[in-house]
Amino acid sequence: MYLVFIGIQGSGKGTQARLLEEKKGFKLYETGGALREISKKDTELGRLVKETIEAGNQVSPEIVEDILRDVIASNPGKDLILDGFVRNFGNKASVDKIVWEYQVVYFELPKEVAVWRLLGRMYNPKTGATFPAGTTTDPHTGDELVKRSDDEEAAIQKRIDLFYEKTMPVVEQYESEGNSIHINANQDIESVYVELISKLWV
Repeated sequence: MYLVFIGIQGSGKGTQARLLEEKKGFKLYETGGALREISKKDTELGRLVKETIEAGNQVSPEIVEDILRDVIASNPGKDLILDGFVRNFGNKASVDKIVWEYQVVYFELPKEVAVWRLLGRMYNPKTGATFPAGTTTDPHTGDELVKRSDDEEAAIQKRIDLFYEKTMPVVEQYESEGNSIHINANQDIESVYVELISKLWV
């Protein structure tokens, strides 16, 4: 089974993906984490990706497609969660071409709640995992958490504007194709998880 998670930044889709990974045996691949690893490299691509991320912009569909091809080829027959792989119609075309059959899960969250969550969230630079405001250490690894460099208000607003401009039309397209499950992300973590597994039948 392939799941494609889509949601506004701060919707908690990464948290829910990790819960499915821990409890249901899925394997999680998160585009943002892969891109942040690339951005650490002192190469032309690394510098380009770093500048793009820090400015709050989306990377090109071609880069995302290369990452996706590698993920699918490396995991034959496995249940995968693709988090952040579809952010525009170019990404959707890549997934349609490479994955064929998959289920879209859209995490709905009001814009103002997303901004509030993002301004306070913390990040594990070793794993890419994010945690709510007030969390200082990763409960799974014990690593110290930090603020992400792109989690400042101007970049947050830009990413959210891009989500509504580029990603929401894709969500609407999935709805018209009958290939999306909607999850109310404006709940506590456990309630979101219960709704998620009930709608996925896993």
